[in-house]
Amino acid sequence: MPEDRFFAKLAGKLSRILEVDHVVIACVDPSDKQIARTLGLWSGGELRDNISYPLAGSPCERVTQHEPCHFAQGVCTTFPDDLLLADLGVESYLGMPIIARDGETLGLIAILDATPLRSPELGREVLRIAAMRAGAELTRQRFIADIQENERRLNTLMNQLPGMAYQRLHDREGSLTFVSQGAEALIGHDETHLTAGAGYPFMELVHPEDRKRIQHQIVADVKKQRPYHLNYRLCTSGGKVRWVTDQGQAVLDAASRVAWLEGFIFDNTRDYESQRIQQAVMQIASSVTARGGERFFDQLAIHLTRALDADSGIIATVADKTAETRMMTKAAVIHDEKIDNFSYTLEGTPCSEVMEKGTCVVLDKVAAALPFKADAMLGWARGYVGLRLDSSNGDALGVLMVMFRDPIEDPDFITTVLSIFASNAAAELERQISDDRINRLAFSDPETGLANRAFFMARVGDVLQKAQSEDRAFGLLLMDLRRFKEINDTFGHSVGDQVLAAAGSRFHSVPLTGCELLARLGGDEFAVLVESPTGSVLIDRMRHYQQCLEAPVQVGERFFNLDLSIGGALYPEHGMTSGELFQHASLAAHHAKQQVSGYCLYDDQLGQAIIRRQQLLDDFTRALRNGGLMLQYQPQIDLKTGALSGAEVLCRWFDSERGWVSPGEFIPLAEERGLMKELGGWVLKSASQQLREWQRSGMAAMPRLSVNVSAQQLEDIHFGEEVERHTDGVCPANIGLELTESGFMHDPEQVITLMQALKAQGFGLAIDDFGTGYSSLAYLKRFAADTLKIDISFVRDMLSSSHDYTIVTTIIAMARSMGMKTVAEGVETAAQAKALAELGCDQAQGFYYARPMSAEEFASHWLCHQ
Repeated sequence: MPEDRFFAKLAGKLSRILEVDHVVIACVDPSDKQIARTLGLWSGGELRDNISYPLAGSPCERVTQHEPCHFAQGVCTTFPDDLLLADLGVESYLGMPIIARDGETLGLIAILDATPLRSPELGREVLRIAAMRAGAELTRQRFIADIQENERRLNTLMNQLPGMAYQRLHDREGSLTFVSQGAEALIGHDETHLTAGAGYPFMELVHPEDRKRIQHQIVADVKKQRPYHLNYRLCTSGGKVRWVTDQGQAVLDAASRVAWLEGFIFDNTRDYESQRIQQAVMQIASSVTARGGERFFDQLAIHLTRALDADSGIIATVADKTAETRMMTKAAVIHDEKIDNFSYTLEGTPCSEVMEKGTCVVLDKVAAALPFKADAMLGWARGYVGLRLDSSNGDALGVLMVMFRDPIEDPDFITTVLSIFASNAAAELERQISDDRINRLAFSDPETGLANRAFFMARVGDVLQKAQSEDRAFGLLLMDLRRFKEINDTFGHSVGDQVLAAAGSRFHSVPLTGCELLARLGGDEFAVLVESPTGSVLIDRMRHYQQCLEAPVQVGERFFNLDLSIGGALYPEHGMTSGELFQHASLAAHHAKQQVSGYCLYDDQLGQAIIRRQQLLDDFTRALRNGGLMLQYQPQIDLKTGALSGAEVLCRWFDSERGWVSPGEFIPLAEERGLMKELGGWVLKSASQQLREWQRSGMAAMPRLSVNVSAQQLEDIHFGEEVERHTDGVCPANIGLELTESGFMHDPEQVITLMQALKAQGFGLAIDDFGTGYSSLAYLKRFAADTLKIDISFVRDMLSSSHDYTIVTTIIAMARSMGMKTVAEGVETAAQAKALAELGCDQAQGFYYARPMSAEEFASHWLCHQ
């Protein structure tokens, strides 16, 4: 029987069995417990359309309170406000609640008639049985709906990720049982094709040279019950090869045997090829030491051959342009040995195509196209890549070529490396121009085309030496893009790289002052070297770079508003060495983040700030280790009952000279200097000691104390042992551990393992400041937290901002669907508390209830003795 007809059929059968005029089968609306929604409505001998009606003032309201309800007559008089009863014109009513196994009232079944019921006792028994059957069916339907919704969310999430999620068997073939829609974009195969029948053998997609290696690593990692992380090549449906990163793990069955492998694959061809090209370029550039002459050509040929794993490398020039153009080798290397130079006729060879078109690639069987006289030396050749050597004015001077004993599988890599060095071999007369070009390629940033860190640092050293000898000034600007990490985390590194390239292009568009060098140092950090400036000139340059990013940057169809922080330092005013200048410019850039302008030139006050910051760190360290810190407790209130449900533990520091020092000052300092593990351990140990003292003093009930856990603590694989040691003698249920999203997303797998172990021991787990980071819902599901804390930034304006109100509503709904409780932070008004309660939020804390207080005040106000 289809699910949507079950209750309708049941209503009709009850009407016929019990000989009544009307039958109502209804469920309680999950979003509003005061509304009933009919699932089956039988009246006047036929099925009617389902309706919703209020429970208040009706006999059904009593039924939903777990009470079978019978009115032999006069039911309309007893419930005069029930319009449904009046419309039906009934005299008698018998209702039975539909109750789930956990005791929750799901709905009701009621029979109504224009006359007193003929057999009310029979009606009771029939309705009791029908209610049990209806409850089972309703529970089943809701369970199926929940499963389908969770599967829909998971499938939506997986299919939106830029890569391919998969499940496959753990055997030699690795037959695929599931792939996400990203498979088509990654390797060109439709997901239905890959999972049809017994499943496509995954290992056939892997490059033959990589299969044995990755199989061996997977077997080893599965044996040690750890996730695997692989880099290898996949063959696409179009015959291309892509480098990918594969992160996965084995899933075990009930007998601890491997049921399947599951994981996620994403394309890293661009990064791999970029790194491979860079390594090859650096290998060749560092090996070719000759500046000119025959030694230069010989070195270039042999080191190109080695770097590209080629079997031959040849540099040839046009010997003469008569009717029969002849080429003469300038350097020739075969099987890693130099051979004497020779000449050959250009016509009919692959070099002829190179000279005409600029490049030629022969993947296989090139020997057939080589001159007959070359057969003895090159008859083994199969793959060939050649590039034309042009002069600075575009004249074709010669050919740079490499040949391979085996067919070529990666011509793009070879062509790219050859093209980088082609200009170096153009002619001895243009050697210096070629050297300059290779230096630009070796010392430029691949993403932005700007100078890279190595080139910039070398230039700073040269300018510093010149400034010292000539008593001249120069300036240094350090620039970084604010919140760039958010772009990377949200949209992926590919989009992040494009944003960096676009930002570099904007910086490059700023008119230079003459002696000025722009570079990318790495990540989102850029730098500018300005020769012979004044302080006002340096500030003016900062403004120009700020202004170039005022308009949004477009990447694809997206627009990004980028903010820039710039710090500057002058030689010799702000430092006599490059290290001092970089340090002071970096300090100024950090200070610029707090300025409206976004830029800052170093001055002595910033230097003094360093001293003050160090003194603050020293005093804080002493306070931490010598009992100078204290704990305060802020109550957490149950929004339904108004009773105390727990308290958040807050660290406070009162310094004899400074007074109260804000946590906003010493917590970031502790994070920066690596003291959070020590501080977090002290807080957990002190809070546990306080719980034991309250217990010894006879407090009636111990509150659950929530303790914040830092990212540095979670990096320690022995964190679980630390928690057990610090909480010895305390019931784990009285300790809640609060983690921020950024804290557990650094290494989610390690955190999941640690937290699941602590959860199994009974400790509470909460995610703090939820919604302010970029956590993965997949990890959140596995994390198994019992509580989500709604950040104060959403609660503060939820009654005035529809955006914040929607976020709060969504978080509460999501938490409820995942079986988690919610705690709202920063509740300051009764209106906020009321709104949160109406939305279904479980607990709240904030100044509306109480400010953080000492242990003595907390016990006096919120705890009671036995």
